Amino acid sequence: MDIQSIKIDLIHWLTELEDISVLEKLQTFKNQEEESLSKAHRDLLDERISSYQENPDSLIDWDDMVKELDERL
Repeated sequence: MDIQSIKIDLIHWLTELEDISVLEKLQTFKNQEEESLSKAHRDLLDERISSYQENPDSLIDWDDMVKELDERL
């Protein structure tokens, strides 16, 4: 069964579903999926963590950065 067939089957099943507890569980699952990081975001975080671990002294303090930006503007 291909992905489109699975989706259609689930849509039909959902439209006839009357069990509120199952619907609530599915809603919770959907919300968790929406809140999780995308692969691109995870990759970016991994890249930045690696960069920090390789050279932790290269960081700029947030307060210093804000002060520098204020001075420039």
